Amino acid sequence: MPSNETDVAETQSRNRPAAGRMSGTIKTFLMAAFCLVVAAGANVGVPDASAGDGNEKKAAEPNWQRLDRALALAKDSGKIIIVNFYTDWCPNCRRMNEKTYRDAGVLKQLNKSFISVKLNAESSQPLIIEGQTVTEYHVALMFQVNSYPTTWFLSSEGRPILPVRGYYGPDLFAPMLRFVEGGWYEKMDFDMYMEREKKK
Repeated sequence: MPSNETDVAETQSRNRPAAGRMSGTIKTFLMAAFCLVVAAGANVGVPDASAGDGNEKKAAEPNWQRLDRALALAKDSGKIIIVNFYTDWCPNCRRMNEKTYRDAGVLKQLNKSFISVKLNAESSQPLIIEGQTVTEYHVALMFQVNSYPTTWFLSSEGRPILPVRGYYGPDLFAPMLRFVEGGWYEKMDFDMYMEREKKK
């Protein structure tokens, strides 16, 4: 399992206000998506840990999209969606944005095969998904995000693939992108994939 003595995965979570009343349709949508998320998140073999920094060369940021727009773009392009769940108060979220998402190698992979979404897990920003209005906060609840940063990968159809919890530097995030892009998550866990990479 990747680790780094100086970096600790951001595991803080804040108490959130009650979700309040939602229409029956939105509740149904959230419950259906929640079931998909739980099923997709089981036994994927991805560690919930922080990882080393590696190359700190900076580049431009990914072309961040809103989740509702990303779902439409993914259907047209066939690209995988990567959702970066963050909060404003999370220091490891800032570090990942500054070091990992701006790394030239990571950025090149993201632009080639992914649609990047940045989603504030505590925001009341509305999104229109499947014709229903939900907030970014409700999406974070649906994906069971309670530590930051958390990264979720979704298929081009919007099906949850797997979550990655904690801070990852570019040296491990780049292989994680290849792990997902190549469909290796269906055949092995990430540790096994990294062993395979070392033998190349």
